[in-house]
Amino acid sequence: MTDTSMFGRILSSNIRECVVGYRTSESAIPPFGSMVRIPVSHAQQPEIYGLVTDIQIEEDGFLRQLATNDQVSEEVMLDARANRNVPVVLRILFIGYLENGNISHLLPPCPPLTLDNIYKCTNAEITAFTSFGNFGYIRHILKVTNVPPGELLAAHISQAAKAQFADNHFGWTERAINEVIYLMRDNYADLLAILGAIGDADISLDGEEEEQE
Repeated sequence: MTDTSMFGRILSSNIRECVVGYRTSESAIPPFGSMVRIPVSHAQQPEIYGLVTDIQIEEDGFLRQLATNDQVSEEVMLDARANRNVPVVLRILFIGYLENGNISHLLPPCPPLTLDNIYKCTNAEITAFTSFGNFGYIRHILKVTNVPPGELLAAHISQAAKAQFADNHFGWTERAINEVIYLMRDNYADLLAILGAIGDADISLDGEEEEQE
């Protein structure tokens, strides 16, 4: 049976991140900030976890012609999106790995190989990874350079908070935000920008009230 959580294959990688080629319907593209996993194919290597940091819809010559055409029928539009190999490229930031059943928030010891499959994380995988340790993986997010780290943190915390709340892990969101404040305590300007992005994400803290009652 096909695993529907598989959405692409590795195009290139290094010890910090990878680039993934992807083709499917627009609604199925993993959103910005979502957690993914790479069960690498070479023996005795760990399963890598990462976050989607960029989604790029690339062009080709045919698409350029369509874009400059005054009238494009709905049938041609759907055909161009669904039936042609429209290049969709995602960038993935590595935030840790799983080896021999043990989670680590360090960078993986080796990058994945080209054409390795990549999968969307389930809620159980998200809660297991983000509940482990003391939020050590957040330091990787704060060092991201291709997007504002506050935007990435807000998207990640929003997804992880929903998974944690669904698993009755109350209080996770507040602890995660407190860890961000601690790590950024010496950089007040950037901290304000990050907290502003998290605030704009409207992340619910309802679980904390239930835990305190």
